Amino acid sequence: MSSSPSRTQSPSPFQSSQYPGCLNVSIVQHNCLGSSNVFQTLFSSFTSVESSPDLVALQDIPLWRNCPRVFRNYKCFFPPPTKSYKPGVATYVSERLLSVISILQLFFERGDLMAVNFHSPGGLFDTSHNLFRLFNAYSIPSGHTRSLSPVDLFPQHDFPTLVLGDLNIHDTTSHPTRLLSNYDQFIRSPYFNRALAQLFSLFITPWVYIRFAFTSNHRPAVLDLCFANTALGPNFSSWKPTLRPTGSDHTALTPVLSTPLQKPQPKGLNGK
Repeated sequence: MSSSPSRTQSPSPFQSSQYPGCLNVSIVQHNCLGSSNVFQTLFSSFTSVESSPDLVALQDIPLWRNCPRVFRNYKCFFPPPTKSYKPGVATYVSERLLSVISILQLFFERGDLMAVNFHSPGGLFDTSHNLFRLFNAYSIPSGHTRSLSPVDLFPQHDFPTLVLGDLNIHDTTSHPTRLLSNYDQFIRSPYFNRALAQLFSLFITPWVYIRFAFTSNHRPAVLDLCFANTALGPNFSSWKPTLRPTGSDHTALTPVLSTPLQKPQPKGLNGK
């Protein structure tokens, strides 16, 4: 079992004690509020190359000449800017992870959604799959709709797929006794129905809030969500905030993907 992320140590992509040659992957997901200060504070909190996350998925990113900021030891992938849109998301991949896997970025002709394919011949997390896809989403609210539809976010894949980002929809898991308004239920339901139909599960830690509004007339909430499909579910190790505040009204999250929590039990001599 891989260790949970902390401020001083993060699982290495080169280490899988149960499946030699397979990878454990640590992730940070954060909404930067378009602020360069938030961006810099977040990356500066990674105290060393060894303790840095393997992937950093950002939303509402700060731009310089319509492109995301860069940071040492990471390669940045993002939707290319056009006359119609600017990139609203970016995914940073550590150089150490790039040295052991192949990467292909997928484009959707929009700035609020991107995906990256990760391929490893020796297997990712365990030996059953060598392809993993990460969707990084920033679904912007506009009245009773969001910029990304449920169909945009939840495709049907038989290989490990992770959908994460600031989806701007509420969920009660963070506070099971809280009742959502009819409006929030109306916005939420199509996404969770689609996720369920496509065999995606929400991974979240109960009683943990992620967004703390700067104004007192908004309650703490969870708008940054993380969904894994059935193929990835057994590899989902943890989801929680472990990094210090960055100046954003969102808390940085650290999902960890690793080898299955338990190896299959060996069969007896009679095959049972």
